[in-house]
Amino acid sequence: MDVKDGDIYQKGIWNLSPENKPDIYFALEPVHEKKISFYTDIDSISFNVIPDSNYNFIILLNGKDTCYTQISTIKPSKQTELNTASLNNIESELLRKDFTFFREALEKEHAGLYRYKNKIILNKLFDSCFAALNHPMSQLEFAKSIAFLISSIEDGHTGTNLSRLLMNYYGENEKMFPVYVYFINAKAYVLCSSIKELPAEAEILSIDNKPIAEIKKTLLQYLPSDGKIETKKNQVLNNGAFCFLYNWIFGNKNSFTVRYKTKQEEIKTTKINAAFVKDFECDNRNELSNKKDLQLDFPEKDIALLTVKTFDDNKLAGKQNFRDFLETSFKEINSRSVSKLIIDLRGNAGGADAYGALLYSYLTRKPFKYFYSIESTTNKITVEEDSLLGLQQPQNNSFNGKVLFLINGVCFSTTADFCSIAKSNNRGKFIGEETGGGYYGNTSGQTTKVGLPNSKIDIIIPKFKYVNDVKKVKYADRGIIPDYTILPTVHEVILHKDVQLSFALKLVREK
Repeated sequence: MDVKDGDIYQKGIWNLSPENKPDIYFALEPVHEKKISFYTDIDSISFNVIPDSNYNFIILLNGKDTCYTQISTIKPSKQTELNTASLNNIESELLRKDFTFFREALEKEHAGLYRYKNKIILNKLFDSCFAALNHPMSQLEFAKSIAFLISSIEDGHTGTNLSRLLMNYYGENEKMFPVYVYFINAKAYVLCSSIKELPAEAEILSIDNKPIAEIKKTLLQYLPSDGKIETKKNQVLNNGAFCFLYNWIFGNKNSFTVRYKTKQEEIKTTKINAAFVKDFECDNRNELSNKKDLQLDFPEKDIALLTVKTFDDNKLAGKQNFRDFLETSFKEINSRSVSKLIIDLRGNAGGADAYGALLYSYLTRKPFKYFYSIESTTNKITVEEDSLLGLQQPQNNSFNGKVLFLINGVCFSTTADFCSIAKSNNRGKFIGEETGGGYYGNTSGQTTKVGLPNSKIDIIIPKFKYVNDVKKVKYADRGIIPDYTILPTVHEVILHKDVQLSFALKLVREK
C-alpha cells in the first residue's frame, strides 16, 4: 500500500496485517493538521488529522480478512527505541535463514521471476548476495541485499516494507541531504530549498565529489521497476525519496559539499549542513491539476480531453462509476461530432484489468485481442476463467477519430497494458515519457506476503504472469516509448506548466 502523509508520498510502505488489532500507522514528524491518505491497489481512504488523535478504519483483505487499521498522531513513548532497533545487529546465521526463506518463496510463488533475466544469471546474483552475509548486520544493512535483488528481478509489482522502515528510521533519527532533488533525464535540479547558497532551479553536478549521474545510477539499483525502465524509478526519486535513499546507501553525514550550476550558467561549490526532513519540507510538488479521477473536457470545439487518472474501482467508490463515465463520455463526444481526442493517462498506476480493455473497446471498430496468456507457477488460466483471454468486441458508439495519448512513468500495470494494445494496433500517437509498466505485460494479480522472521522485512510477491497480445517491438524489456518525448524544464515544473498537454493541443490543431 501507498501512504501520502501531508506532502510526503510513500510508495509501498504499508502492508496489511490482519493479526494486528489495530495495525497502527504513526504520522510522520512534524505532527500538525494535515491530510493522510492510504492507497491500496483497489481502494483509498483519507483523513484530515490533527495532533494527539487516533483515526480508526477497516480494510477488507482478499474479500474476507478484516484488517483493523489506525492512524495515530500521538507519538508513542517508545517510538525512538523502535526506530533505532533497525540498527541493532542480527547474527549472520539468522540473516542467512531469512535470505534462504526469501529466495525459496520467490522461486515457489513468483510467476515472472525469470521474465527479464534467466535463471542462471539470477542464481549467480542470489549466490553472490548470500555469500556476503558472513558477518552480523543491522536490519537496514541487510535490507540492501533484499532491495538490490528485487530491483535485479526487474518486476515493479514485487514489493517490500522497506520504504516504511526507511521513513520511520531516517525521518525520526537522522539528518539528511536537505534539498528536494528533481531529476530530468540524466540531470538533477533543486526543486526547492531553504538554503540561500543552493537556490531552486540550480543544477546539482556532484555531491561530495561524486558526479550526480553516478549517484543516480547507484540509487536506481535499489528501486524496483519492470525491465530496464527508469521513468518509474525517477518518479520515486522525484517524490521525495532521494534524501532517504542517499543516506541509506551512501551513509549518514553531518555536511555535504555540493558542486552546482546556477541559472546564469556559473559553476559554484558550497558546503551545506544535514537537516531533519521535517525542517526542509517542500510544498512545490509536481501536481499539474486538481481534476477529478475521471473527467471529460472540451478545450476547443473539435477537441475532447478525456482524463483517466485511475482504473481502480475502489478509488472511485462513492464518487464516480467507471463504466457509466465511459458510456456517457463517448456518447457526448460523438453527439458533438468531435474528431480529435486526447486521452490523459498520466499518474494512472493501474487497477482493474477489465477497465483497460473496456476503454480500448471505445476506440476501435474491430474485435481485438487483449491478453495472450495468464499463468502462475502451477497453473495456466483458461478463457473460461478469464474472458480477457478471448476476443474482445468494440462498443457500438466507439470513437473513430484521431487519438493522442499522454503518458508518464507512473503509467503502470493495467495502464501500461492498455497502452500496449493501443500502441500495437497503431491507434494513435503517444506523448510524454516512457510508461512505468512493460510493453509485453506484467506479473501481478493475486499476491502473497512473506515475512522474514529475523529481520522483520516483509516481501510482497505477485502470483500471475500476464502476457499482452501485441505485435513485436524492438525492446523486450521496455515500456511504451512515446512518439514524442516531451519533458518540462525545472522552471516549468515549479510553475506547474503542463507542457505535454500544450504540445498535444498544438499537434492536434496542426493535423
